[in-house]
Amino acid sequence: MRKFWTYYIGLLIVYSLGVAWYVWKGNFFGVDAKFTGTLIDPHTFMTGDQIERAEIMSRIGTWYFFVHPFLMIGVLIGLLRFSTGLRTIVEKWFRSPFLQFPAYALFFSLILTLIFVPVSYVFHLLSRTYGVSKESTTVWITDLIKNFWLEWVGTALIFGIIYILLRKVQKRAWLWMWIITIPLTLFLTFLQPVVIDPLFNKFEPLANGQLKQDILHLANEAQIPAHDVYQVNMSERTGGINAYVNGIGSNARIVLWDTTLDKLRTDEILTIMAHEMGHYVERHIYWGLAFGLLSSLAVIGLGFWLLTWSIGKWGHHFGIRGRGDFAAYPVLVAIVTLISFASSPIQNGFSRVIEHRADAYAMQMTHDGDAAIRAFQKIAKESLAPVTEPTLVQWFTGSHPTIEDRMVYFNQYKKQ
Repeated sequence: MRKFWTYYIGLLIVYSLGVAWYVWKGNFFGVDAKFTGTLIDPHTFMTGDQIERAEIMSRIGTWYFFVHPFLMIGVLIGLLRFSTGLRTIVEKWFRSPFLQFPAYALFFSLILTLIFVPVSYVFHLLSRTYGVSKESTTVWITDLIKNFWLEWVGTALIFGIIYILLRKVQKRAWLWMWIITIPLTLFLTFLQPVVIDPLFNKFEPLANGQLKQDILHLANEAQIPAHDVYQVNMSERTGGINAYVNGIGSNARIVLWDTTLDKLRTDEILTIMAHEMGHYVERHIYWGLAFGLLSSLAVIGLGFWLLTWSIGKWGHHFGIRGRGDFAAYPVLVAIVTLISFASSPIQNGFSRVIEHRADAYAMQMTHDGDAAIRAFQKIAKESLAPVTEPTLVQWFTGSHPTIEDRMVYFNQYKKQ
């Protein structure tokens, strides 16, 4: 193990330095030369200080995105001995297997959270220092605690079922795992807007009556069965701008961040809402579910094979009894982390396609490229978001087309 850690830490340091060189060398705000001095050039709508702060935060965030998975995997491998010891203690405390894993998950998740809390807090302080976040430390801690308990419930439920399957089913356990994820995924999709989101933010009917009427008129044209518009108090967390339409059928909910109401004009808000309505009208939530479920089939199949292979090869060195032993949970999480990172270009590629389609729907509905360009100038300015990114970064982290690409598209619909 000493030799393993020497190689692992050495490679992680070299890799981290290589990523740092790449992200600090890349030009995150260098739009195509032909757009210099135009409305697409951030220097025309952002101050030098804003661009500098945005660049620093973008580079740090990108560096951590590429390094974090391998840091997490190293931590999980380092916790394997602790995991087997914790399993032994939990088995002494509880005889029922239905109680053993939830208890194990509670203590293991607590240790893992405590390990990464300092890193999360540093990012919290950086975000506040550079003006990306307005979240107080009290709100940050409260959200951290809420997230911990929600994640524990999800982990205890999903992985508890997985370990019962691994113990009871010998053939095609991976297929049964995938089948079980289908109702869980659908349930969470319906649950989040009405149960989980209100745990973190306060939703109330939109106070601006004229804007509400305009948005509902737009929703009626899009045949969205919404009867109200909500605003959510995101200003205590961020200065960023956002809006969304979620839910399905009669549960459709139109929501605007209060920051959006404060910082965008009515025509700008309507272009943003038309984009979000495009997701609803084109049933992107269903396409997303289908894509997610199909990709999860591949992920679960590959993950099951990697789990079986790795436990068979190295499990006995750590006292892991087999693939059905929940002490192997760190191995399973490490595998999921690695596969998620490796597959992020595919996931983001799909996301960029549907985001562009929503942009196209917004322009077909409003024909107001001027308002859309102004809206995205303000989004970049208020969120300190990069207008463009290096190709590799966009592949791995870009769930939306770059702001440059989107404004170039909107420019076709500018009023002459």
